[in-house]
Amino acid sequence: MDRSDESFRELVRALAEKTTNEFNVNLNQVYFRKMKSKWGSCSKRKNLTINTLLKYLPTNLIEYVVFHEITHLKEKKHNERFWRIVSKKFKNYEEMEKNLFIYWFLIQQRKL
Repeated sequence: MDRSDESFRELVRALAEKTTNEFNVNLNQVYFRKMKSKWGSCSKRKNLTINTLLKYLPTNLIEYVVFHEITHLKEKKHNERFWRIVSKKFKNYEEMEKNLFIYWFLIQQRKL
């Protein structure tokens, strides 16, 4: 996927707004940076950080990562409740997780 940094940031912000509205939760800030070990994170201070490498992935995976991270505002841990919330929107979340792993591997290989 070849999208500009600006269109990627707009997409993530729009998805974050949609998801926070869906959950009726507040998000403080959205940050973008290159991360060494994950696609995104959501802090206790309600800040969403998105790996800039995510811009190269398909839109459905970007949507999944944003949703996944914002779900942590409702359930902090990857426990049964967390995955139940995720599975309501992404019935195929296990496949999404697998695809994220594959993309991570491919992107790391390209850095060599």
